[in-house]
Amino acid sequence: MGRALDGAPDMAAVLHAFAVVMAQFEALRTLYPRNADEHPRAVVVASGVLQVDEYASDAPPTYDELSALTLRLAEPGFAPDDLPLRAAVVTVDGRPIHIALSLHHFSADTTAARIVAEHIARLALDPGADLGSGWQPRQIASFEASPSGLRHAHRVDTHDRAMLRQSVMPELQVHASHRDAVYNFVCLDSAAVALAAAGLAKQYRTSMAAVLQAAYACTLAEHLGIEKCVFNTAMANRQTTFARGAVAHIAGRALVPVDTSLGSDRFPALCRAVDATLVRSSSVSLREPDRYARSLDEVSAELGRSADNPYVVNILPIAPRTLIRARAERTPQDFERAMASSRYGRFPKPVDPYSGKLSFIVWDMSETAGISLGTDATSFDATDLEQILRSFERRLVGAAIGGHAARSGSFAGA
Repeated sequence: MGRALDGAPDMAAVLHAFAVVMAQFEALRTLYPRNADEHPRAVVVASGVLQVDEYASDAPPTYDELSALTLRLAEPGFAPDDLPLRAAVVTVDGRPIHIALSLHHFSADTTAARIVAEHIARLALDPGADLGSGWQPRQIASFEASPSGLRHAHRVDTHDRAMLRQSVMPELQVHASHRDAVYNFVCLDSAAVALAAAGLAKQYRTSMAAVLQAAYACTLAEHLGIEKCVFNTAMANRQTTFARGAVAHIAGRALVPVDTSLGSDRFPALCRAVDATLVRSSSVSLREPDRYARSLDEVSAELGRSADNPYVVNILPIAPRTLIRARAERTPQDFERAMASSRYGRFPKPVDPYSGKLSFIVWDMSETAGISLGTDATSFDATDLEQILRSFERRLVGAAIGGHAARSGSFAGA
């Protein structure tokens, strides 16, 4: 994870920020040595030294150079493994301008690394900033072992098993040898999607995540010739007050069914239905990974096929202050100009951890929407993926224009 430093702090402020964040979040001081039976156990390091390397540059580095540094930082043997956090600071004329992090926590992901980077950048700018409180991994483990935690785990497991039994969608082809597979990755940078989604969410009094997922479901259902979609949706409850401090990946994926038969001319109703499902799903996304894995294996054996749904949706939390203020006077010409500026990119690359899955990720939403869609090339080629994203953009814009014209929110003919 990389993060630019705001406000030109000095090196002492940056190092102080690292120290405070390391002290507050025990996940960054937790190692996982294996027992004699090869099972990992958590050991929290009480004190130690974090090595923060400085990389001096004559000029601000490019995006590609920063990405290369961040990837190098994750390579085995490139930095000490005494702690699960590796860190570097890029300086220009001795002034820190960028931090690069590699988080090796047993169950953390990029969202966790992003939280860590944001905390460090915030403290570097304001050493007295309040980071808030949150559950630590040992507190989470204590809750899971408590009577209330066990009741919650049983409720989640019951829900998971019921959803897994109805999660069938067309299975993706899987390459016989992923080592030789190509992973197609198509990106869309669209101001039109940001405008349309913000306006429709406001008009329908629903969340932007629901609008985006409903439109994607309709597009994918049409592309696959099916009437219902069931997605593995990544729930972001690590962003909540209690969970975000833990850093550990305590939120899993929740299966979210979408009845696309509502999508022909009842798009507002579909968005509200998806929103209600997302709200319900968030209450059962705090799961125990081992228990979920057992449920997945047992339901797969019961069904005689894999119950793992390869259709993944991850709409990262969108800060309200970054949203475009959707105004009623937006005209079709505004959307046409926005669509004309949309940019698509294709990035075929070697096998990815998501190979065998179709992953739809909305990773930014400010002046534009940053969206990626990727999967193994044996299932969809780059043209398929781009066609799905283009249709997704057209549907949202069509709904927004129809809503502004008739205030009905009609999705017909989008």
